[in-house]
Amino acid sequence: MKYSWFLGIGLIVFGSDQITKWLVAKYLIPYKDMIKLTSFLNLIHIRNTGVAFGIFAENQSFIKEVFLLLLTAIAILALFFYLYRTKDINSLKIIACGLILGGALGNFVDRLFMGEVIDFIDFHIGKHHWPAFNIADSAISIGIFLLLLNLAIQDTGKRAELN
Repeated sequence: MKYSWFLGIGLIVFGSDQITKWLVAKYLIPYKDMIKLTSFLNLIHIRNTGVAFGIFAENQSFIKEVFLLLLTAIAILALFFYLYRTKDINSLKIIACGLILGGALGNFVDRLFMGEVIDFIDFHIGKHHWPAFNIADSAISIGIFLLLLNLAIQDTGKRAELN
């Protein structure tokens, strides 16, 4: 049961990520077009050859590409292993791991087939912009936050049992 929810959430995130990236690639010219959604949110088309927030984007080596693909594959396998080995599994952990899985797969597929990731969410306050990101990045970030929240909740519960 835990694997069906984990995989289902992962597939929903992956599908949403790939569809939105396809739409951005089809309808927005990279580094040129912008759709203003709100006073703090735009849609743009950026190609990211690095990792989160464009880190290592300037390094265009084959070794970097292989390293990023291997790192992502290891992370995906680690998620499966984590769920398999965890005895105290709960809904929050399953949701968190599903979000991370879908996000990791989304960016993995982009890197594998294009050598880069499409980022399109441009969050800003005035002229101060957060680095562009995508659905996969958001899912990974939310998933990690939920895993940390789960850890904090479990830690608080264990402390209460000791008192």
